[in-house]
Amino acid sequence: MMHTEFRNTKVICFDLGNTLIEFGPRQIANQYKGLTSKLTEMFGSCDSAKLKAIRDRQIVAPYHDGYRENDVEECCRELIEEIYTVKATVAQVEELAEERYNIFVEIIELSDVILPLLTDLAKSYKLGLLSNFPCSRSIRDGVERLGMTQFFDAIVVSGEVGWVKPDPRPYQVLLDQLQGDPSECVYVGDNWLADVQGSKGMGMKSILTTEHLPYEKFDHNPGDFEPDKIIGRISELRALFL
Repeated sequence: MMHTEFRNTKVICFDLGNTLIEFGPRQIANQYKGLTSKLTEMFGSCDSAKLKAIRDRQIVAPYHDGYRENDVEECCRELIEEIYTVKATVAQVEELAEERYNIFVEIIELSDVILPLLTDLAKSYKLGLLSNFPCSRSIRDGVERLGMTQFFDAIVVSGEVGWVKPDPRPYQVLLDQLQGDPSECVYVGDNWLADVQGSKGMGMKSILTTEHLPYEKFDHNPGDFEPDKIIGRISELRALFL
């Protein structure tokens, strides 16, 4: 039976990383390992510690730049030029960006509970996906490979909008595509800043999931919105909405 605080829900929207899929320290480490291997192949021995420091900085850069999303090719150019002190060519940047895409699509996995959950939710609600990620092709192709595309009435990636959550612009694009009223929408995500503060700021209800360990951590600040519900596992949505 649906919980009373969500009784007027018509739309359920999801974050992707660490919400529908795990994308935390383990996946990031595998991504860094793959990038190190590719850079070693292209330029010779790669300083993996330097690569990690650059990537760690790049991941949080949008939150210090007015929520402007990264440019994938610029991030790849920065890696090459800072690690090897050379001028990267267009072809080299594109080669590294393609490898980054391949790594993401290959390392993401889906737990057994997700497809049955989305199947059942889609019978009663519109579903949306909104992900912070600079490469929209990685998200769209990854979601397709995992068999989830069919369940979503709208998929929005920050790389297509140019701004990351919690900026209102990605949320507004999602709401426009879903033709949803914020008061009838629930957003499910793992990130205190991007997901909880962003969705609540738009007038949506928010569910914070703590199932997976996020890579980025954000402090709770005075005056922050509180989520409407905190769940330990994504499967708990069944008790809330079905």
